[in-house]
Amino acid sequence: MFGKRLWYLFLPIIAVQVFLAYFSDEGGQLNMRRPPLERFAAIPPPQTEGRLGTRLKERSHFDPAFTVDVGRKGNSTGTAFSVRDEGIWLTARHVVDGCDRIGLRSGPRKATKVQRVQSHPSADIAVLWTRGGRPAISISEEKLRINQDAYHVGYPEGKPGQVVSNLIGRRNMRTVGRYTQTEPVVAWVERQRHPRTHTLGGLSGGPALNKAGEIIGVTVAASKRRGRVFTTAPVTMDNMLKMANIHPRGQPSGGVTAKGPSEIGYVDYGERLRDKLVVAKVLCLVDGQTRRRRAARGF
Repeated sequence: MFGKRLWYLFLPIIAVQVFLAYFSDEGGQLNMRRPPLERFAAIPPPQTEGRLGTRLKERSHFDPAFTVDVGRKGNSTGTAFSVRDEGIWLTARHVVDGCDRIGLRSGPRKATKVQRVQSHPSADIAVLWTRGGRPAISISEEKLRINQDAYHVGYPEGKPGQVVSNLIGRRNMRTVGRYTQTEPVVAWVERQRHPRTHTLGGLSGGPALNKAGEIIGVTVAASKRRGRVFTTAPVTMDNMLKMANIHPRGQPSGGVTAKGPSEIGYVDYGERLRDKLVVAKVLCLVDGQTRRRRAARGF
């Protein structure tokens, strides 16, 4: 009699255990025989542009886009830099496109004539040839990483200047005006600038350098409102050199200094590259413009 009563006491407990065993999954949670939860999980949010030190992701058509208007060409200045000491230079396409005469400033009231120009058909980059050259800067083979530093050297507003920036990701740049094209570029956020020019116009065509003084891109655009600087994608620079049948050969910082820009200071570093004409000012002259070429002899 006592055994029967004991059995009745344990019967509800056994029933609950059977119920749980029947409806539970391996994690011990009720699933009422539904498919595993993972099959209905929400799609994870898109990853951010990267954490400190992560490699720059591959190009995507979903990268944010912006538009640059290259209007009517007039007398203007820009920047170029040496990639072969025989007189081979890189610059931005929009700096030299539409010019009737192009020269590289070689001294007070003096300029070296550019003999030949080859522009990329679908990107903002071009190669220049001159008679005689200057020490060349080596091109980096390292992969770009988020938040790494870049040092942009050139002639913003036609005057010596430089910018320090940090890499934030990729963008698609649409160019309209004298020509139309869309290309991938690398976006940087400006951190420091010297001197404090109103704009960075004229810095275009200058080199973007890493801490070792090696080329990681060509500066092609800037956004004053958002403090952004944009450079060619590494693959664009490689393609341009291959199209022009150029095998770059140089040294970090063009051999001008054994120390990188982070060691000697980016202002002093930029001055050294310009003084040795490793980085040069581009002079673009358009026939019929009111400003004549008295300031630059030799081309």
